[in-house]
Amino acid sequence: PVAAPNGTTTAESHGSHGHHDLALESMLPISCALILAFVLSSSMESFQISFFPESGVVIIIGLLLGLLFKVSLGETGFASGDLIPSLGPAAVKSAFLPIIIFESGWTLRWKDFASQVGYILIFAVLGTMISMAIVALLIVNTSHFHGISDLRTAFAYGSLIAATDPVATLATYASLKVDPVLNVMVFGESMINDAVAIVVFEILNSVEVFGDPCDQQTTQNVPVAILTGIAKKLVASVVLGFFSAVLVTLLLRFASLKHSQLMEILYIMACAYMMYGLAETFHASGIIATLFGSMVMGIYTKPHLSNHGLLLATFFVKGMATLADTFTFLIVGIGAIAASVEPRAFHFSLWIMIFCLAGRAACIVVCGAMTNGIKICVGKSRKTEASEWLLLSWKHLLMMWHAGLRGAIALVLCWELGDWVDEIEGVGTKEMLVTSTLVVICAFLIIFGGTTQLMLSCLSIRTGEDVPDDYLSRHMPKCSKACAGSVDKKCLWPCLVGNKEASLTEVTRHAIHELLHEVGLDHRSQAVYRRTKSPRVSLDCYESDNYNSESS
Repeated sequence: PVAAPNGTTTAESHGSHGHHDLALESMLPISCALILAFVLSSSMESFQISFFPESGVVIIIGLLLGLLFKVSLGETGFASGDLIPSLGPAAVKSAFLPIIIFESGWTLRWKDFASQVGYILIFAVLGTMISMAIVALLIVNTSHFHGISDLRTAFAYGSLIAATDPVATLATYASLKVDPVLNVMVFGESMINDAVAIVVFEILNSVEVFGDPCDQQTTQNVPVAILTGIAKKLVASVVLGFFSAVLVTLLLRFASLKHSQLMEILYIMACAYMMYGLAETFHASGIIATLFGSMVMGIYTKPHLSNHGLLLATFFVKGMATLADTFTFLIVGIGAIAASVEPRAFHFSLWIMIFCLAGRAACIVVCGAMTNGIKICVGKSRKTEASEWLLLSWKHLLMMWHAGLRGAIALVLCWELGDWVDEIEGVGTKEMLVTSTLVVICAFLIIFGGTTQLMLSCLSIRTGEDVPDDYLSRHMPKCSKACAGSVDKKCLWPCLVGNKEASLTEVTRHAIHELLHEVGLDHRSQAVYRRTKSPRVSLDCYESDNYNSESS
């Protein structure tokens, strides 16, 4: 190394200069973009602007950020498509998705989810397959309009575009306190169908399954591989999520971190990434494992946290999930600038939007009819009133169709398409698919995400009502509730929580739950934080009530 005039070596000088450039070209713009997103979000809430989703604002900020990066890094480093497609999927899957999914399960009304999980699986599994098949077949049969003619390409793209992500819709549902049946169905489907879409996509994108792109002899086993792959991943993911949650709960029970709220928060955060990483290591679905694991932790881990630790941990998880969601939509906006601009990509995106709407409609009609048929049979066998069957009305089904937004998962999977796409369909096809996916994400977000409140009002769907935790679960079959209650009381609760006084524990858990409900933490609902009642006031009220109860 050559010594510089100030005594430092040339390598050290270049290193220092490199860190300075990194701060100017990435750290400073990204932090400013986040500040702008939070300020605009707060302003939209203050002025009650609901016709444009907050996540759409974040994407626009991402577009501006992408333009800045394109100017600073140049065409070679940015617009060529090498930077974002390589960093984006890794960031979303490894950094952002675990905490987003964990927060969803941690603050979920798990009784609502458990009561409808069978029907959710119908939409998430069968519905995703129907949507994928409709989109793929329409692509192949209209190939003379856009040029995509290969069956494998069509089904691979159909699988990734079938992953729904109604963040903007769920934001409106949470703020308006929409009908819990509709809310839990849309939420549950969006969580599980991502995992199903990923499984199908990985099989269709696999070189091991298909071999040489020019040799189609191995495709005869693809349907069997898809069905077995979905079944194995669903079972393995739920098992891994459950046992990892049991493990960390037992560890927390005997470690007892109540003396340090900071350690409690960090412990919960680390568990989110541990469960996701464990599932992915064993080739299971990190999404499903983290979702079910966080639900189990939400039931059995919370009693081992101090009152303040539970409150602070939930706030911190919520904040980190909000930050991760914001980063994800920023990546979508930046990716739109990095994508190639081709006229045929926008032409193809129009076809894809039509195909997605058609596939979503077929999915909702078939799965809705099947769900209602099962509910009617169950209700008649139990000889209960029709009002207790919780059928999905045509208004519910229309809103579920309306909630078919696409998100970052579809874009990440599209970035991960192999080179076989260009080998089969021609050079530039993959870039065209990426650009089309970005157009679909943005268009659906603005059109459907911005009209959710209008649709709810036009359809006169029930909103603004607080319902008890057992509103949906009390309509479950008695045998199911009895079995679940027996397992909980005789096995899980004594092993994971211990012989603590049930009354005191339940009072504490319900008090914390009500407090979190008041500050809007029941679901992961939006890309940026919506202002609610002051947490300080709520905490002071809680402390006062807790003090009075202790005194008495």
